[in-house]
Amino acid sequence: MAPAEGRRRMNAPSPPIAAILGPTASGKSELAMALAAWLPVEILVADSRQVFRGLSIGTAKPTEADRAAVPHHLLDLVDPDEPFTVADWVALARPLIDEIGSRGRITLVVGGTGLYVSALLDGYDFAAQPWSPELRERLATQLETEGLATLAARLTRLDRTAAARTDLRNPRRVLRALERAEASGGPHLPRSTPYPGRLALIGVSRPRAELYRRIDARAAELFRAGLLDETRELLATGHDTGGAALSSHGYAEAVRHLAGELTLEEAVSSTARRTRQHAKRQLTWFRRDPRIVWVAAGASPASDPALVERTRELIERLLAS
Repeated sequence: MAPAEGRRRMNAPSPPIAAILGPTASGKSELAMALAAWLPVEILVADSRQVFRGLSIGTAKPTEADRAAVPHHLLDLVDPDEPFTVADWVALARPLIDEIGSRGRITLVVGGTGLYVSALLDGYDFAAQPWSPELRERLATQLETEGLATLAARLTRLDRTAAARTDLRNPRRVLRALERAEASGGPHLPRSTPYPGRLALIGVSRPRAELYRRIDARAAELFRAGLLDETRELLATGHDTGGAALSSHGYAEAVRHLAGELTLEEAVSSTARRTRQHAKRQLTWFRRDPRIVWVAAGASPASDPALVERTRELIERLLAS
């Protein structure tokens, strides 16, 4: 490479990033697939559960047909019991943005894991963003099932300094300290700089009653679609029911149903309730980001032509500004 060419590349602007964000069941993936018919995108999945291999039905992972139609990245990265942090995800995501840009395409981040999106765009500012809905949900479930002593011991293993500063008899403080330690992958996560390229962050908004209706319908559909069989396979291979994967909503209920602790109706109802709680936490996270422009989807399908056109126009305008 000639020196002049190298300098041009070094001074080239960072590729733009578009994003479709929002709570679970709001229609993010459906909207993203519809947009792909009009924009040259590759999808970068920001979902802390879809990184796990073998978790497809319960996480509403993109279908093989969707993946064949539009390139999807950051799916099926680790086995359910393998440790995986936000730092791991960002380390994989950042180079992909340049690769996608080099192909003349736009990175379209799609997902509801706000911590992943924040770390990608703003750096590792865990002092300002100290929790994620997924991590808080998992740790709260483990507190109920495993007890405070187990979580306190885990905090000590992860970060002795934080454990020494924490009242290990106080569940709330142990949970908060563990959130920080597990989110960062340990005590010494280096900061990274905010992403310097242009951004178009779009949030999918629905009336609360409509969102909850969609969540309830999805919970029932997961069990009809084979969540119990998928969970049986995961258990048969020896995966830990207290880990991040099998303690999440849907899988935890499937495990309890298979163990005879819940009826099928109770498992579906609990999955819907926990998913609604999860969606509320996701909305709280995303509503704090003033850069997100919200599009009202109402009760329409996310692939509704008017919604797709409005979103496309927003993305093009924001990336041109």
